[in-house]
Formats: sequence, C-alpha cells, structure tokens
Amino acid sequence: MIRMLPNVLTAAELQAVRELVPQVGFGDGRATNPGSQVKHNLQAPQDDPANARIAQIAREALFRNPDLRSFAQPRSMARLTTVRYEPGMDYGWHVDEALFPSQPPIRSDLSCTLFLNDPDEYEGGALTIQMGGQELAYKLDAGSAILYPSTTIHRVSPVSRGVRIAAITWLHSWIADGQQRELMVQIDEARALVARGAVGQEQQMRLQVLLESLRANLFRMWSDT
Repeated sequence: MIRMLPNVLTAAELQAVRELVPQVGFGDGRATNPGSQVKHNLQAPQDDPANARIAQIAREALFRNPDLRSFAQPRSMARLTTVRYEPGMDYGWHVDEALFPSQPPIRSDLSCTLFLNDPDEYEGGALTIQMGGQELAYKLDAGSAILYPSTTIHRVSPVSRGVRIAAITWLHSWIADGQQRELMVQIDEARALVARGAVGQEQQMRLQVLLESLRANLFRMWSDT
C-alpha cells in the first residue's frame, strides 16, 4: 500500500532546508551503487554537513508524523540522503536493496521520498511505482512525503526542465508483513473513531466497515493455521 504524507515539514523547516540545499556538495549518485546502469542523478555524500542538517530536520519531522507512525510502525530509519536531478537525469526501473549495511543492519520494509521543491519547478521527475498492471506517478508539494513498499519496482522519470530536489530514506518496521501493518492502521483508525464518539452516521458506518474488514482479514490470515 502507498501512503502520502502531506505537510511533513513545517513552513519554517522547509525554509531552513531550502537555505541548506545550495550548500550541499552533490556528487555522482552512483558512488553508493557503482554497478548501477540505470542511476543517473546527484546525491549528497553522507559526511556532507549540510546534508546532515537536512537529514536531522527531516528525520525529526517524519518521526513526529502520526500517519507515518501508524502506517509504518517504524523500528528504525536509514539516514536520509538529499538527491538532485538536473535536466536529462533519471533513475530507471529498480528495486531498493533489501538490507542496508548500517550497524545494526536496516531491512528496507518501506521506502520514503520527501519532496523538497514544488512540482512546478521542474518537468518530468515523477516517482513512478509499478503496482500490479498499473504505473502510478507522483509529484508532491514541497515538504510532503510518500511511503511505499520497498519491494516495488519503481523509477524517477527523466527531468526535462528545472531541478528536482528530494530526500530519500528507508524504514525498518516492527511489523515486516505489509498486510499485518494495514490491519494495525485500521485498528488505529477505529480507535480514533471510538475516542471521538463516532456519533455521526458516516462515522458509524466507517467504524462498522473497519470492524468487518478486521474480522474478515484476521479470519483469512488465521484460518489455515
């Protein structure tokens, strides 16, 4: 499942990031993936001080986001890396690495792109994700993020005008199974409806649907064991 997270960064945080981006010493994106024949972008070295500050701001913003906490059930997060796409650059179809060699290693359950400039500042550059027979393309507002399964085949389409700036990271979830994480999201939504009283007809119907979904999917999950 894909989840969009609008306005992860506050206006002040986004402004701070925008002031830091020109200070980043971008290098060839293949430095961390030298064997790739489809990666054509620029990225910040991990020891770059401006990138470290951007990563700190973004990490704090992501971890305080309630939708991310509910959807991802995050155990740990890889350090964010700022990436830059200039005209002619792209990242062809690929799947993210399963394990990142940190200490301890981080299993990539969910991938995250935090957009750092607005979509009208560049043409092309859509994050495109294959889901079954569909290709879903995303260009979000600056300060907004998208979470998607790291198992998916995806790409960044070629930029034809302007510059695309984003920060990318990966999350290791306490719950490896995506279907089980989805059940947790539904439980969180049901709890919130109960806490608010769920007094309206629409809210009551939504609560009923959530409970029916939970029962059906738990039965489906457990019936063969």
